[in-house]
Amino acid sequence: MSDTDDALRIPKTLGGGELEHPLDGIAFSIRNFKSFGREAFDPISFRPINVIIGRNNSGKSSLVDAINVCISRGEKYVGADHDVSGRPFSVLIEREVTEPALRRIFQESTSGGSLPGNHWHYGKRLLSKRGVIWYGPDWKADFAEIPRTDRDLIAVPSNFRQNLAQTLGFPFENIRLVQVAAERDVRPEPRAGERTISPNGVGLTNLVRAFINSDDLPRNEVEIELLRELNEIYLGDCLFTAITCRENKGGVWEIFLREDSKGDIRLSQSGSSLKSIFIILATLRLLPKIDNVDWSKVLLSLEEPENNLHPALLRRLLNFLARQREERKFSLIISTHSPIGIDWSTKRSDTQIIHIKHDGVSASARVAIGYGNGREILDDLDIRASDILQANGVVWVEGPSDRIYINKWIALNTGDRLKEGVHYSVMFYGGKLLSHLHGLAPGEGDKLISLLALNRNAALLIDSDRHRGKPASEGKKARKPRMHLNHTKLRLKQEFEALGGYVWITEGREVENYIPPKVLDKLAGEAVKADSYDDIVALPELKSFGGDKIAIAHSAVAQLEAGDMSGHLDLTARLDQLCEAIALWNSK
Repeated sequence: MSDTDDALRIPKTLGGGELEHPLDGIAFSIRNFKSFGREAFDPISFRPINVIIGRNNSGKSSLVDAINVCISRGEKYVGADHDVSGRPFSVLIEREVTEPALRRIFQESTSGGSLPGNHWHYGKRLLSKRGVIWYGPDWKADFAEIPRTDRDLIAVPSNFRQNLAQTLGFPFENIRLVQVAAERDVRPEPRAGERTISPNGVGLTNLVRAFINSDDLPRNEVEIELLRELNEIYLGDCLFTAITCRENKGGVWEIFLREDSKGDIRLSQSGSSLKSIFIILATLRLLPKIDNVDWSKVLLSLEEPENNLHPALLRRLLNFLARQREERKFSLIISTHSPIGIDWSTKRSDTQIIHIKHDGVSASARVAIGYGNGREILDDLDIRASDILQANGVVWVEGPSDRIYINKWIALNTGDRLKEGVHYSVMFYGGKLLSHLHGLAPGEGDKLISLLALNRNAALLIDSDRHRGKPASEGKKARKPRMHLNHTKLRLKQEFEALGGYVWITEGREVENYIPPKVLDKLAGEAVKADSYDDIVALPELKSFGGDKIAIAHSAVAQLEAGDMSGHLDLTARLDQLCEAIALWNSK
């Protein structure tokens, strides 16, 4: 599968009420825990992939530590390390009240006491109510008396309310946390009986030794499968032909990677990027063979995968992790500072960004949604516009009406997988300015304006302006036919294509000539006779639009369906080429 396919794919959602990943349905918050102070942030729901962004020491690791304490049901809780100013922590989890829980607490056969009338008649009105349940270090549950908890739940007598909260169950039960730490390394190790991988990579050499040399473990998991996945990530940067593990005279074992051009390379003396990737791949591939891991109940936490990885390598690693997550159904949390990670996460429908901010007193967390939150993340991490392209390419069009058509066409062509502002931007050049533009490399042709200086990934949509001419009428001179492209259009086409850009010159007169006849008839309310070179906007049948190109565009795309585009001029072929170019921009 290509990087392009991976970045633009939309994962399948499990049906029948089955969880898509272990954290599915959990909305979580924390207070008085490490960086997080007295005020709890609004509960965060988890997506299959959660990218945690924030400055150093903002509280990214605190969020994962809090989840770990929840998963361990307090076994990993250390008051001296986790409490804030001696105040015990609270975990807050938003839940929906279910009928089985209500029936256990509010019995149909019981009436009176602290509840008015029949208990079930009282309790059933709480079905599907939502409330925030808080847990302290003793892990006793109760609904928190805060605005996010339904008032009807708060009004329930305390003993019934607490029992209901407890009966709803603790959502982190049976989830396992698997971690890969930010500080990680692969070192030579003596033979040891314990077979494990620690988050920082300790034990990995001994484990690889055991897989290769012990008769109770499948050596092909290292020699074939792990090697294959390593080459999948490096994809042409280098080709490893073998993974071996050798013992020196002192009884210490070391992992070697073989390249035909370099021979055997000690992994311990290789770059940190190679060691990082090896640890991550080995954790995913080897851990299940020694520890009976049920990945559908695993939260995989990966800290700073970008350490010493160049952008293409990081993207391939992230795409690999996303494929593994979709296949095995674990939840994935990635903590990162990388603009590449931010850019990658915005292009996936199964991923969200969780922004951790620290105001100097305490940390807060929220899911970043929309342009404003995204801009705030870039400002918080001091990422400049030159560090990250908020869209990976530009489609240049003449004006606003062309943008309306191009966005609709792309949406229909790709099933809405390519989106403006994420995978591409649309910018206007203005028809009369076309002769002042060039598509040469920035710095060349300085007397003209460089379109490629704004973004090296660019496509250009140009009206051909071909027409059949017009006879003289009402005192106006006759207009000669024009079927050839002018010098400016030919020059721009040649310059763009020479540097790998894409140029689309309309087959008909203008973009409006791509309006299918079926749609044109609907706009006019009658059958319209128009050919490829007519001035569509000036047609008498469309006079109700008053020559407003934008109004025509909005009305046309509202009527347009995918099947309407097929067979009309070169629209489908050209659109396929444009979408392929945009997908390529987002795969690099």
